[in-house]
Amino acid sequence: MKNRKGFLQRRGKTWHAVWYIAGRRYAKTTGQTDKRDAEKELGRIIEPYLVKDEIKTLQNVKSRIEGAKAELTTLDEQHNPPLLLESAWDAYDRAGNRREISPVTMRNYECHWKNFLRWLGETHPESKTLREITFEICEDYKEHMAELKVTGRTFNAHRAFLRSFFNVLTHKARLIENPWAKIAKRDEHSIGRRPLTVEELRNVCQNAKGELRIMLAFGLYLGCRLGDAACMDWGNVDMERRLIRYIPRKTARKKPEPLLIPIHPELYIVLSETAPGNRKGPVTPDMAERYQKHQGIVSNLIQEHFEACGLTTTSERNGVGIRRSVVAGFHSLRHSAVSFLRQAGAAQSVSQAIVGHNSPDVHALYTHTDEDALRRAVATLPAVIGDTPALLPSKTRDEELREIIDGMTPKTLKKDKTRALSILDGKS
Repeated sequence: MKNRKGFLQRRGKTWHAVWYIAGRRYAKTTGQTDKRDAEKELGRIIEPYLVKDEIKTLQNVKSRIEGAKAELTTLDEQHNPPLLLESAWDAYDRAGNRREISPVTMRNYECHWKNFLRWLGETHPESKTLREITFEICEDYKEHMAELKVTGRTFNAHRAFLRSFFNVLTHKARLIENPWAKIAKRDEHSIGRRPLTVEELRNVCQNAKGELRIMLAFGLYLGCRLGDAACMDWGNVDMERRLIRYIPRKTARKKPEPLLIPIHPELYIVLSETAPGNRKGPVTPDMAERYQKHQGIVSNLIQEHFEACGLTTTSERNGVGIRRSVVAGFHSLRHSAVSFLRQAGAAQSVSQAIVGHNSPDVHALYTHTDEDALRRAVATLPAVIGDTPALLPSKTRDEELREIIDGMTPKTLKKDKTRALSILDGKS
């Protein structure tokens, strides 16, 4: 009886297997006289042919599926094309899956992206979409940055941004994988900025003019970072009590604890040069505006001033890209402040309370540092501005309270009480 798997045909007492392939008839004896045994033999005989047919059928099905997928991909890309490089930044800026980033950092990131985009246009002009950026292209960019002699820390910052950039746009750009995920970090063998000597500080500070002079005073006498010095607001400055209270920008998001720092006599004189009526908004408005546009603008101004004063601001390298020399920069003022404080015998808790903290352990160490200890420590910092008149040391909290009490009269009672409470509140 005929079926899809062939059929049996009896010849005399023996059953024969019969099947067709491409219209051609095939027959072979099963050697069996019993039909049940012959059916088993029939299956064994034609099985190889059926397998070949099945493979061929599956191959045909696979080809049709792949063709359909290719057609769907083509149609999808026509309606939803891959993200163009020229549109990538806007897509990143509007991305809903991007973490919150400060305006200053976003401007820095935009500069990183424009540098990468400019390099792509010069070296890989055939790449038009984000999806066309390969691991090999990313490796080329890493070599390009090495040729520019950027530090390992700078490259790693660029790499971290680009890796995050591609991650955020994975779905929008229709990426299969992030090419920057496989790019290794560079070694950051960097000794960093060095503290300056008193002579170097005098040279740098006395040759500074205008807002730059104020920023340098902030850097040394507050031990603050560049961004904090450039964007310091008069609202943070209490000239009457000679205190500055501010939250470091670096730790503001994770640990918004403010620092309360006594104003050094020389910093007080520098700040006093601004008339009381003008003490609104940023202390250095021009520097603040430049920093908000891009922190590199202010950083370059600082470097130019340091170099004009004969200090080295760029690093030398050996054959493997490791710094040979320690360089000077704005951050050197922070190092100098800590160095002078420790040399003067200030406790670690006091120096950390002045320049800020980076860990819960350090924070716990200085939370109970009293204001008088801070004033005594700040007073030990060297006077390097040079053209400021001598100033008596700042009064301690107890001295201020005693002065108020001694001069208290019935007419000034209310005012003196407010001043005393203000001092006590500052202590708590």
